[in-house]
Amino acid sequence: MLRRTFFEQENCYLLFSDTLRREELGKDSNGDMQYFIELLDVNYSVGASTNSSLTYSYKLLQSMEEKKQATSFLQEYVLPHLSASIRPFSWFLSTDIQYPDAMMGGSMTSTLTVSGERAVALAVGDILTLSEEGKNALAESFFISYLGGSFMDNEAALEEFYTACGNLHEGKFSIADNPQKDMTLNLHHCKEAGFLVAGVLKIGSYVIQQLGKYPDKTDDINAYVELIFSSTMEQIKVDYAEYPKIIERAQLLSDLVIELGYIY
Repeated sequence: MLRRTFFEQENCYLLFSDTLRREELGKDSNGDMQYFIELLDVNYSVGASTNSSLTYSYKLLQSMEEKKQATSFLQEYVLPHLSASIRPFSWFLSTDIQYPDAMMGGSMTSTLTVSGERAVALAVGDILTLSEEGKNALAESFFISYLGGSFMDNEAALEEFYTACGNLHEGKFSIADNPQKDMTLNLHHCKEAGFLVAGVLKIGSYVIQQLGKYPDKTDDINAYVELIFSSTMEQIKVDYAEYPKIIERAQLLSDLVIELGYIY
């Protein structure tokens, strides 16, 4: 009933398990029943030359109350911000999503969401104890991952956004006025150029802020995606009043997100 009502209201399917089909094939020589099981391949993409080789495992929502609360969260905090053009065919809600992380020696690592053409999987955690503040934070993190990923690698769509800072990514600037190597002053110079973060040196899991260097494109776009989903343009204009280039770039990215189908 819950899933049927959801479809009638949202025109999207709702899943609580990655098992799509389970059919009896008959008994084997030992008398044990054999089954054909079709599992949901969330990151499957039709016509893609390559698909992710990652295998995801899911901790499922157990009680009906958990499923109801997870569905309410989706309908109240997520779907009102997604136009029909960017809603998936189906939603798969679970408690946790894990995958083997090669960077961590193959140990299982949790992720918030996985998306593909057939479905979007979303881990809602312990939804029964999540406060309103926690739900807002969860939705914000989802938008950053789901929508941010939609254009982060699209250089053509981001051309104007990158040009607005003079394409200074990974470039150097003078630190003659910063003999004390003040990182706050260093970041101030980056903000004047239109960047939210400074350049960093990455060594394995260590990240060290560098003096006199602008960030790369990845850190640049990540910072802006987080900003526009956590603040309104009105608030951004107040917070960054002394940095007109930041306001300009935030507006460009905000307009792009709206064009994509996000509803503020």
